[in-house]
Amino acid sequence: MKYVRLRVTFSEATINPVHEAICDSAAVERDVLLHEDRSGPGRDTLLYRVDGDPDVFAEMLGDAPGVLEWAFTAVENGRFYAFVEEETPDRDEEILDALSRTGITTVPPVEFDSDGTATFTIVGTAGAIRPALEELPDEMGMDVIRVGEYDRRRELFDSGLTSRQREAVAAAVDAGYYDSPRRGSIDDVATNLGVAASTAAEHLRKAESRVMAAVLDVDD
Repeated sequence: MKYVRLRVTFSEATINPVHEAICDSAAVERDVLLHEDRSGPGRDTLLYRVDGDPDVFAEMLGDAPGVLEWAFTAVENGRFYAFVEEETPDRDEEILDALSRTGITTVPPVEFDSDGTATFTIVGTAGAIRPALEELPDEMGMDVIRVGEYDRRRELFDSGLTSRQREAVAAAVDAGYYDSPRRGSIDDVATNLGVAASTAAEHLRKAESRVMAAVLDVDD
């Protein structure tokens, strides 16, 4: 059984209205689709984990065409869960058609970042995965992150990093910031990112906090 881990970049024609609003807002960094039920004709039930301001996210849902109902959990450390019912957006139909076929399944979570990308995993037979990817809309950008034999344990750990935090961690690793003994400084990380040292340090602090919280969550 094969898997492909993908990052897709949505075009104006293919991006979901709520995801589009997230890209335009500084108050919501990331939403992760944990579960979905698309069995109802033309109607979807979705469970998201969201990093950001719930009031702003509620405004996004209220402004998005086709969103019918939603409910949130209490906020904790800037993160909450959103239960959403919506009519299937027309923009999603072509994507869903490509990924809804015998021989493959999309394994949640699906991570939507504020840079207009989504990251997800497809599992199935090699003969079914390739044509599914070929049928995704031409205007969508697509990067293959990794491929191989599927192992669920790889998907259990979700670091919760935003794309910018992931870039900061990658820059720190490249600079030797996490080596023991440490080879690189925060100034080296900042140079790699092209930002001020204080900004680089802030990205890393937030990234480290999220990774440690995710580790403890998995251990529990």
